[in-house]
Amino acid sequence: MLEIVLVVAALSASCFSSTGVGSASPGIEQPEESQLQVLLLDFSGSRAFELLKKQVALGPRVPGSRPHQQCRELIADTLAPFCEGITEQDFSDVVNGHHYDFHNLLAYQNPHAERLVILAAHYDTRPFADRDSPQNYATPIPGANDGASGVAVLLELARVLHGRLPENVGLLFLFTDGEDTGLATRQMFKGAEYFASNMPTELRQRIAFGVLLDMIGDANLNIKPEKNSEAVASGIYSALLELQDSLGLQGFLATGQNTICDDHLAFIERGVKMYDVIDFDYRYWHTLEDTVDRCSPQSLQTVGLCVGNLILNYAAGKFSI
Repeated sequence: MLEIVLVVAALSASCFSSTGVGSASPGIEQPEESQLQVLLLDFSGSRAFELLKKQVALGPRVPGSRPHQQCRELIADTLAPFCEGITEQDFSDVVNGHHYDFHNLLAYQNPHAERLVILAAHYDTRPFADRDSPQNYATPIPGANDGASGVAVLLELARVLHGRLPENVGLLFLFTDGEDTGLATRQMFKGAEYFASNMPTELRQRIAFGVLLDMIGDANLNIKPEKNSEAVASGIYSALLELQDSLGLQGFLATGQNTICDDHLAFIERGVKMYDVIDFDYRYWHTLEDTVDRCSPQSLQTVGLCVGNLILNYAAGKFSI
């Protein structure tokens, strides 16, 4: 994410702006009668939190570093019992004058299904703490929330959704690289852009929608509607709000709005309905204080249960977009 001008021609907004909780956002009204159901889902926020801590314990996951490689191995090993088709998508690019080898990681449940849902998160962490004090600028961030939280929830979702989907519905778990490497927008979101621009037509035609998870571990969880996502996939957030209420949880806000540049734009540009689920009200963003103690199992539980129930409702024909 970065505070710069949005480059998607169809979406004329800045890359980051925010309105407060007292400002209503369009497109999130709930239907009078809903078919959504709360379905039994053994999602564990505590288990996800342990996965978050394991990532952070490796050290900053800067592309090209040993912790970055170890994180990729951790993701693949955790997915192995629950997914198939686990592959790396390798590519190279020059960012900030440096050559980087990037590695997206893909995994499927029901890979040949007629309809696929993408669940995405970036696993790399920022090479510099550019929102910290000047003396810390050159130090890579820990990335507990901005990096590890989305990955942790996806890994736990892979476990709890394994074997729960009908044959005609599948999941593509996408762990993107190079999301946070650059200083300017054109230098960021490398993995998402590479995957989306090289997506086979056959795969693109099977994608029903996608959900991107980013910075969702904040102990003080405040997820707002995201404007670029609302333009193409407002029904996703409406459903998440409704499921949250039914589950008796808190964290998704019905009012306020963020406008974010993130991995989802690469998909939206290519006609994929993807929603960026993100808590941008996080004071430790891109600082050395983005640490485990700023995150909580309950926040991971809230997001995991809501997104997991969204997927199961879609698979059961009770949610469409």
